[in-house]
Amino acid sequence: MKIGILGLGNVAELHITALQEIDPAAYVGGWGRTPAKTAAFKERFGGEIYSSPQALLADESIDAVFVCTNAETHFSLAKEALLAKKHVLLEKPICESPEQIRELASIALEVNRVCMPSHNYIYAETMRRAKAHMDKGHLGDIVSFWAIYNKQHPAEMGKPDLTMHELMIHHTYSMLYFLGRPQRVFATGSNVHFKDPQAHDQLMIVAEYENGTIANLWGSFSADDRSREPWSVYFKLIGKNGSTVVPWDTMRFGEARLPFWDDGTYWDSFYQAQKFFLAECLAEGKAPLSTMSDAYDAAVIMDAARQSILERRSIDINYA
Repeated sequence: MKIGILGLGNVAELHITALQEIDPAAYVGGWGRTPAKTAAFKERFGGEIYSSPQALLADESIDAVFVCTNAETHFSLAKEALLAKKHVLLEKPICESPEQIRELASIALEVNRVCMPSHNYIYAETMRRAKAHMDKGHLGDIVSFWAIYNKQHPAEMGKPDLTMHELMIHHTYSMLYFLGRPQRVFATGSNVHFKDPQAHDQLMIVAEYENGTIANLWGSFSADDRSREPWSVYFKLIGKNGSTVVPWDTMRFGEARLPFWDDGTYWDSFYQAQKFFLAECLAEGKAPLSTMSDAYDAAVIMDAARQSILERRSIDINYA
């Protein structure tokens, strides 16, 4: 299986590091928008540099494409890649609207290619084992789910909706992985850190389920948790017969050039997501753990959360 990468920035570094561990010969080359970053990427990781996305997609030796560009281009580039008969691993946020996600899913079905959301958190082995125990009934009926993130990011990076589409997407697809679709959400946000006063750097989404289960999704780019057992990234399921928790901060190394880049669990989640994409989805025809339908649901839930923040009320979710 030969791989090309569209977008050669920071996220692409995570992907190619994982890919080279899985199969050092898999990477063919990539395209990047910024010449300096593209040259630096080639110097570090090798591979061919293509003059345009279309040139990469025209290379018949490439079987699958990782789309790692900015979110605004995800839909158009993923669509081009699928129509070029390439499998696609698509970085989050998947698209700018739920409708675009549905269109990509439809195209993938038509051309018989896999389009997998890079919802990397749930591919961590600890998350998959927690789900397996839950599915076997070891925890009993789940009464609450908690997804918590606290990691300070630079105050200058803040812009409206950034925390929702860059951070809360992880919480939302993880909630769907464990619990499925909620009925309604209530959300609130605040600004305590970002320089742009219109940019929320803290968000809380409470999702309600028909059976009474409540999911609590907290995300903050405002401050680190420096306590003894930090809630940097933290998932917890509480059931009537048992509970489980999946924390990060279990392996730290090197310098954090970017937030969380010294966390081994974060890097490993890309390795595990890619391994599933290549070995399970492409080689064996299995469905992703988080499908394009799940990506659609996540986008709908986050739109309902945005509406809740604006209207300061609970919002019933319409998945139609």
